[in-house]
Amino acid sequence: MVASAGLPNDAGSGPNAHASDTRHPASSAKHSRSRTTIPTQSGKWILGKTIGAGSMGKVKLARKEDGTEQAACKIIPRGSTDEGHQSRADKERADHSKEIRTAREAAIGTLLNHPHICGLRDVVRTNYHWYMLFEFVNGGQMLDYIISHGKLKEKQARKFSRQIASALDYCHRNSIVHRDLKIENILISKTGDIKIIDFGLSNLFSPRSHLKTFCGSLYFAAPELLQARAYTGPEVDVWSFGIVLYVLVCGKVPFDDQSMPALHAKIKKGAVDYPSWLSSGITP
Repeated sequence: MVASAGLPNDAGSGPNAHASDTRHPASSAKHSRSRTTIPTQSGKWILGKTIGAGSMGKVKLARKEDGTEQAACKIIPRGSTDEGHQSRADKERADHSKEIRTAREAAIGTLLNHPHICGLRDVVRTNYHWYMLFEFVNGGQMLDYIISHGKLKEKQARKFSRQIASALDYCHRNSIVHRDLKIENILISKTGDIKIIDFGLSNLFSPRSHLKTFCGSLYFAAPELLQARAYTGPEVDVWSFGIVLYVLVCGKVPFDDQSMPALHAKIKKGAVDYPSWLSSGITP
């Protein structure tokens, strides 16, 4: 559910505001007693420490005012943060594109309901920010786990692969393509199950049409994306899924090179070196 809040002037303190928001959050942070509170239909949420950040915005830990629940609040500014080298027309185009992408993420997030996809609890839009409240996954990132423990045992990797496959199948059966599946976008819950996050580049697809936007991380990107070929959608997720599985059992990406052109060439060629210690059930 998306709640839209109209904020009077810059302060965002009027009676119709759905989030106590300012145009210049850095200055408001100087007041020790100030805090960002987000009222929703499920209750008030209070924002706490930053637990993540990216090019689109940041993620803060949120808790219900009554202390009964925690959530991860993704905060996305509704405007360009880099105005120095952009013309007004370029800035307006960038802001419009960002707004469409964020609105799409919110809309798709409200449609998703799967045990291995991080659930979207609520969405609040103010004049200057989007606030997306996701379920809080308290087990950490898959990337951190692999960095700490190295490659996974094949039995454990099979469990995770089944869960990822189930989530992707659910998305694709509902005409949704993720387009940014990578090891960084997989979390592990305290119960040892995975949760896929970040549908910021997701889109709807149809077998009767094609998508043309290059999306995702280079190391996990499908060859057709590097070749600027139109694609239906699911095939780029399946390729990324294969890269993720390789990382799980090998502890590294299958395609790597310090030279960008060489890396592109390796991905387009698609020749994978499978370590000899992998079981025959994993290698093709």
